[in-house]
Amino acid sequence: MILFLCSIAAEEILRDRSDIKVKTPNYPDKYPHNSTKIWRFKHNYGVWSVSIDRFFLENSLDCRKDFLEIMENKTSVKFCGTKSSGSLYTSRGPEILLKFSSDGSMQQMGFHLEVLHFVTEGDIEKTINERERKRAARANVTKFVEGKLTDSVLFLTLVSLLGLALVSLILLIVYYIVNINRKNRRQNSNYNRNVVFQTPIIATKSRRYSKSNSREDSKAEANRDNRTPTRYV
Repeated sequence: MILFLCSIAAEEILRDRSDIKVKTPNYPDKYPHNSTKIWRFKHNYGVWSVSIDRFFLENSLDCRKDFLEIMENKTSVKFCGTKSSGSLYTSRGPEILLKFSSDGSMQQMGFHLEVLHFVTEGDIEKTINERERKRAARANVTKFVEGKLTDSVLFLTLVSLLGLALVSLILLIVYYIVNINRKNRRQNSNYNRNVVFQTPIIATKSRRYSKSNSREDSKAEANRDNRTPTRYV
């Protein structure tokens, strides 16, 4: 098997290759303006299968601007725009040519293709089925992992919410206790202040009462002294 890579800048010949990656210039960055690149695939027998990994070219009517052209014998087909991954083209013989061309207008990411050589078309179907099976298995694993991650995120979110609720409850209890203590201290302070203010008043009243009693006792004693003594006949 002989593979010819041709471009304006250089030409390279690769031998004994049956699995080739084809990319636009600068991929995955945008390809340059007015660029042309050609890949020629040639083998003594078998067929070629072209499959897409990624495909982003400028879209245009009849692919007149940026395009990928696949030529085999005297027939050709053009591709442009955006295409999903999967099989793109299967040759009828052992030789095909791929040509990429861009104009001077819009630029895109370009494409990443995989070109495989098979002995018969039946081998292509087997390989495609095997790849689809592996892709489905990877998708299932990814879905399972994403599901587990989602469950973990939900669990952590629930735990965080419960933790926040508990912290809020503790803060409310502390706030309530602090307010009660503050209220009790305020009441005690008012009571002590009232006691301090009322003590002189009580003492004054007590002194006044004592003085009043002393005067009354003195008067009573004086009255007893001034009374005329009783005479007995």
